[in-house]
Amino acid sequence: MTTTSTTAATSSAPKENALDQFLDKIENGVDDIITLNIQTLIGNMEVGPDGKVAFQDNQTINGMISNVNLIDGDIKTQITADFYNNYPNLVKFHQAKEVQGQQIIKGNIVVLKKIFETLTEFYKK
Repeated sequence: MTTTSTTAATSSAPKENALDQFLDKIENGVDDIITLNIQTLIGNMEVGPDGKVAFQDNQTINGMISNVNLIDGDIKTQITADFYNNYPNLVKFHQAKEVQGQQIIKGNIVVLKKIFETLTEFYKK
């Protein structure tokens, strides 16, 4: 596996064109692009007035959480014993979502690369 490190300098000067703005957005969102977070959780939930779903306070939440770093391939998974022992079908569901999520993110990275290459060629002209 090859590891590449890049450092980007930032400036407070306004960006010159759409390509620079696009690159800024990619740079700012790089953690979201390279880290896939998958959660399969069980607990009592409420819908708040804003429409967001949240777990009720002071309860036990069972489940499985995985963080997949798509650059170095590191996968960290946490699972409660109760979830593992009592919900084998949900464990399999979560594992399938890990695989599916990795494929989607890898596809998105390919698309972003193509967009970047297209914009770079466009602005060279």
